[in-house]
Amino acid sequence: MAWDGVIVSDSGGFQVLSLIRKQGKTGAIRSNGVTFQESPTAKKIVLTPEKVIEWQFGLRSDVVVALDDCTGPEDSPAEQLASTERTIRWFRQARKAYDLQCRQRRSGEPPLLVGVVQGGTDPELRQRCVDALVESGAQGFGFGSWPLSAEGELEREMFALLSRITPPDAPLFALGVGRPEHLVSLCELDMRWVFDCTIPTRDARHGRLYSFVPEIADRLLTPDRSFYQNVYILDEENSRKDEPICATCDCPTCRRYSRSYLHHLFRVKDGLADRLATLHNLRFYTRLLEMIRAGRMARPGLGEPARVG
Repeated sequence: MAWDGVIVSDSGGFQVLSLIRKQGKTGAIRSNGVTFQESPTAKKIVLTPEKVIEWQFGLRSDVVVALDDCTGPEDSPAEQLASTERTIRWFRQARKAYDLQCRQRRSGEPPLLVGVVQGGTDPELRQRCVDALVESGAQGFGFGSWPLSAEGELEREMFALLSRITPPDAPLFALGVGRPEHLVSLCELDMRWVFDCTIPTRDARHGRLYSFVPEIADRLLTPDRSFYQNVYILDEENSRKDEPICATCDCPTCRRYSRSYLHHLFRVKDGLADRLATLHNLRFYTRLLEMIRAGRMARPGLGEPARVG
């Protein structure tokens, strides 16, 4: 990949939710792993806890995630329990495979092994899962299950629970999060969260861009969306605007191109549109994280900047 930075790989656990639980016809969840098959004549893909670890070592990942059984907010308590038990059992298998790979294939510092915490909205199940993952040797912890409620609200209470019950020096992975305001909301709880989501790049490809409000230099970040606004580049008004997407942005797109030019590229379906929009949205997110790390957040109920070390 010619990439000299940190490589974080995932297990395919989210596809258990998106392709099997939600669609129901593209595979099956079994005791020893997951099978994906789009049609009777299509190639069958089998994920087992052992294979998933082996493949991630093959990528020379610095962070590897054990296979888990991801659930949605609509799943029953019985299904949440089954998912938690399955995830714990798979992690134990993954840990054995991880130890084997460390002995056989890897020189130098071994990758960080992340266990995914299932349990839905049941605090006792979440605690049970964390305890089992800690006992089995998890070095980091991911938030399992769909991170939003059935009403589309961030499951902040469950994220706060994971922050409290996981080892204080272990990194936390907010799998599937998220929106800019969700990043702010979780960093108010704990600065350990690492975020993993397709939203900024997917929105970019659909012409949904982000812009900080003009007063951002004098404003604290709050989880209510007041610090940024969406720019829908295909809106007709953008066909006549010579200004950049965001006046304060230093990305190549904003330094060189106007909204009207981007509007034109999207209208004619030029591939450059996706690239320029993606560059901007990713820079928006890195700027947001820079502000968070600089302590530009208001502590809940206090209105004072949250300081970080």
